[in-house]
Amino acid sequence: MKIDESMKKEIKEEMEKIQVPSSMYEFAKNIKEESEKRADFEKATGRKRGWRKSQFVVAAVISLVVLTGSAFLNPTMAEMASKIPYIGQIFHKPIHEVITEALVKEGYQPTSIGMGIWRQKPHFDISLEGTEEYVKQEEDKVLTILTEILEKKGYDNYELTVSDTNEVSPALKEIGNQREELGEKLMSDLQGAGYSIMNVNAYGPVVNVYIPIADEAKKVEIYKAAIELLKANDTPSQVQIITRDVSEEELKDKWMPVMRSIEEEFFLKKEYRVADISYSYKPEKVSITIMTNMKLSEVDTKETVTKIRKEITEFLHSEEVKTMTENQKYELIVQDKNGKDFPF
Repeated sequence: MKIDESMKKEIKEEMEKIQVPSSMYEFAKNIKEESEKRADFEKATGRKRGWRKSQFVVAAVISLVVLTGSAFLNPTMAEMASKIPYIGQIFHKPIHEVITEALVKEGYQPTSIGMGIWRQKPHFDISLEGTEEYVKQEEDKVLTILTEILEKKGYDNYELTVSDTNEVSPALKEIGNQREELGEKLMSDLQGAGYSIMNVNAYGPVVNVYIPIADEAKKVEIYKAAIELLKANDTPSQVQIITRDVSEEELKDKWMPVMRSIEEEFFLKKEYRVADISYSYKPEKVSITIMTNMKLSEVDTKETVTKIRKEITEFLHSEEVKTMTENQKYELIVQDKNGKDFPF
């Protein structure tokens, strides 16, 4: 389905009316770092979910949060956006927000919505506030609500878990606060000493200092400075200097809403038989790899692979996505269950 010119014009006019609060940009800037901190803190405190989280786990339509929010508020914009094939999903609320609002409406208090891939299948883990007995009592009702929500969106490939909230002890909370303060102070001190620092994560036993790409001599220099600053604050610790390619980070942020839309569509529908989706962000080309559970010898493999290629290609070639990604070059790879590229 193609977007006609009149619809494009209407969308453009509606977009121009959007007023963006300046605080939104600061929120978008910080949310990724906070997500990384939370992940490291959970790892350090033993609060593991037990699966590799996919990118769509992060509440990370952030780079499109202003646009998305405006679509919710503006009925005309929302109606037009819903008519856009696939890209329309970006304008819809992420599934974790839909689930949260539905549960709150029914009187529940969800404390977290975990979404990820477990044993090659999308898994939702919903934690509710309340005792273990209360959660067990309400579990069937909650599962019914969640199933109805997912089925209405056409999703038929997932597993659901409802659990009670395990509160972090006051002692662990205090440790978390101390580590947060440590990371903020070290970052401030290093920047004050003239070093280019992207982020400092002090939540784990090793303090990670993120810097733009630099030569080995510069990494050693920053490492020594970080060690000295930590000793001066009576907080000796191990330090790791991690380089990040700014251009790759920017590309990743730019493509994140696109990838989230692809993941929701292809992970949560059985017909595509997708086991995993991975990405590589390089300035010269973004690589998207779809690993399936199919074998080359199976009867319907070629038809399914062709459909996957067609749907993703049409999505990526839409004017909206091309504008969002600045027409970045990409490659699409579809693989069988053994990691071999399909020849079609």
